[in-house]
Amino acid sequence: MPGWLDVTIRTVSAVVLILASARLLVRKNLQHMTQTEILIMAFFAAMLGAGTIMLTVPIVYPLLGFFIAALTLYGVQILKLKSQSFRTWMQAVPVPVIKNGKILEEAMKKQRLSSDELEAGLRRKGVFSVQDVEFAMLEDTGEIDVLLKSSLRPVTARDLHLNVLPVKETETIVRDGKIQHESLNRIGLTQRWIEQKVEAMNLTMDNVFLAQADRDGQLYIDTFDDQLKQKKPNEKAELWNALRNAEADLKSFARHTDNRSARQMYELCAVELEELKDKLKLYLAEKEGPSV
Repeated sequence: MPGWLDVTIRTVSAVVLILASARLLVRKNLQHMTQTEILIMAFFAAMLGAGTIMLTVPIVYPLLGFFIAALTLYGVQILKLKSQSFRTWMQAVPVPVIKNGKILEEAMKKQRLSSDELEAGLRRKGVFSVQDVEFAMLEDTGEIDVLLKSSLRPVTARDLHLNVLPVKETETIVRDGKIQHESLNRIGLTQRWIEQKVEAMNLTMDNVFLAQADRDGQLYIDTFDDQLKQKKPNEKAELWNALRNAEADLKSFARHTDNRSARQMYELCAVELEELKDKLKLYLAEKEGPSV
């Protein structure tokens, strides 16, 4: 076999194996990998890289070494799941570096973390002043997790004693102009539904670059041509207006009828509809809905 062909086959095989091992064994971004995982992946790359150019070494040897190392990494991961003591031995334990607003210099010294690195880690979390930090932890990945002082934390709905609706799962149902049928099925929608919505916005499917929807049918669409004008229907606002109009009609019927039993029926239905609106107000009248 010509040397160039041998190198090509070895290189392609090495790249495929490294990508497969990263996908199947680690499944993390580089910044979230532990020191052990980074070292083993570097070992994979070095071993296979050497095997691609050292043509005097039979290809079976670096491949055998790769599979042994892959099995070793898999075994290590299983042991980490099963054994707390092994997990503690294999990876660093998270260490507090700021506690009660005070920097723990001794802890930083033991972890060989400089003040510059501490400040850089805080800035990556959007914190530019150490005095804003109540607690900070140096994780085993080298990242610094931060808890701000209570007076600086964002206000939540619970702090304001507000009832909020759960967030609905959003799926990308059109990507690069192609309908994602599996995503549509997951949220209980159909291809005909998205086609009708796109048509109602004065668009065609060929215009759609990306579309997302949730189980309530709330739809976001981005087009290939940013200059295209599109209608933006709001199903929640339309339903809110329909309920409001129905309530107004019932009250009008009650005022203008001479039939006593009919008037009582209209008034009762109007009251029930108003109670229904009160229950749905948080859900339907998020922005466009009127106040009641």
